[in-house]
Amino acid sequence: MERVTWFFLLYLICCEAASCLTMAAQTNLNITTDRSALLALKVHITSDPQNMIFTNWSTTTPVCNWVGIICGARHHRVTELNLSYFGLAGTIPPKLGNLSLLVDLNIQNNSFQGTLPDELARLRRLKFINLGYNKFMGVIPSWFGSLSKLQGFRLFGNQFAGSIPGTIFNLSALQVIELRYNQLLEISNEISTLNQLEMLFVQENALKGPIPMGNPDKICQHLPNIQELDLAINQFDGPLPSKLWQCKQFLLLDLGENKFSGRIPKYIGNLTQIKRIELDTNRLTGTIPYEFGYLPNLEGLSLMDNNLNGHIPSSIFNISTITKLYLGINQLSGSLPANIGLGLPNVEQFQVAANHLSGVIPKSISNASELQLLELGGNSFLGFIPSTLCLLTNLEWLGLFNNNLTLDTSTLEVNILSCLANLRNLKRLAFSSNPLNAKLSFSNFSASLQYLQLGNCNLRGNIPSDIGNLSSLIVLDLENNQLSGPIPGS
Repeated sequence: MERVTWFFLLYLICCEAASCLTMAAQTNLNITTDRSALLALKVHITSDPQNMIFTNWSTTTPVCNWVGIICGARHHRVTELNLSYFGLAGTIPPKLGNLSLLVDLNIQNNSFQGTLPDELARLRRLKFINLGYNKFMGVIPSWFGSLSKLQGFRLFGNQFAGSIPGTIFNLSALQVIELRYNQLLEISNEISTLNQLEMLFVQENALKGPIPMGNPDKICQHLPNIQELDLAINQFDGPLPSKLWQCKQFLLLDLGENKFSGRIPKYIGNLTQIKRIELDTNRLTGTIPYEFGYLPNLEGLSLMDNNLNGHIPSSIFNISTITKLYLGINQLSGSLPANIGLGLPNVEQFQVAANHLSGVIPKSISNASELQLLELGGNSFLGFIPSTLCLLTNLEWLGLFNNNLTLDTSTLEVNILSCLANLRNLKRLAFSSNPLNAKLSFSNFSASLQYLQLGNCNLRGNIPSDIGNLSSLIVLDLENNQLSGPIPGS
């Protein structure tokens, strides 16, 4: 009996050992497979300016210690391949599809080119793929639809053309689609089936037609998690869908530089979480809805280059969170509120150029102390240029051209030219085509000044010699004035 027991134990020990040897062999085979796949990639790399791959990926060191490689703790297999920003050039070999446990593939900001091999369809565990800013071309392969675990799909900044394959819309776990900066022509209405989608970025392609969201009346039901939608710089047309404004979870909505027409719905006030709205460079008409003022988190609003008319709603001038406000190149009329600087304490960029605005420039503008860009040109503003502009020490761009503004020569306010030109951050000072009727006498220019535009301002006096010291100056416009004396030799 003891002998039988002893033989049985010996049998179990042998089985256990055999099992361990088998597992070890399989593990070694898998590691070998991963190594072989990565070495194939190394062979296909034609340029490695930092010598990151050529020197580090060596058969004498473990794969899991190679730069850009992360292995899983359980199987000791490659789970992440991150070669982003390495500056590499080359092509993707079919063998890369043998990285069967790969979860994250990121080769952003390189110069890989060619087409994507079909063998990548074997990466069934892949959750995140980022091929952004390379030189891949051709159509987006339909086999992407077989990567059922995919959550992040980023192919931006390549040369992909044609349609976005319908198989992509079978990926129920997909949360992010970034296909911007390609040459895509069509996106299917089936995108409305991706109910986990949070971000859709397809700007700067050649997409056209109405917004591709299936039934326009059920956009928010089909995409209940959508937070960021960027369709800018395409050829989408038609009216803005009325139900789009019921997607209260929106944080970003960019429909700029398309061919959308019609009015901006007042229901835009429902987007109470939104931080940025871009509707610029379309064919929108009518007035600006007062309801924009109901958006307590709005940081950026661009409605420029449309056919909007009427007054700018007073509510817009009380959005304290806003940092960028672009309303230029429309047909807006009326005046700026006297307390404009108090209502927009955080605004950094304020652009209302090329409208029909009138009245004076409020002195309270100086309370908007974060201003970096102030563009009021191409309107009908009149009166004195307020000296309080000199308090805007962060100002980089000041455009008051083509108005009816002047300087109060009866006071020291004429020195506003000196104090503005001396602002340390100022790059552009554009006062052309205003009847300033003053003597050109200022010095100590800011070294940052690149554009000094004072043409057609009825200025007199000599050209300041200090202008010759402006090493950054690109444009100097003093034409059609009454200047005299020598042209500075410097």
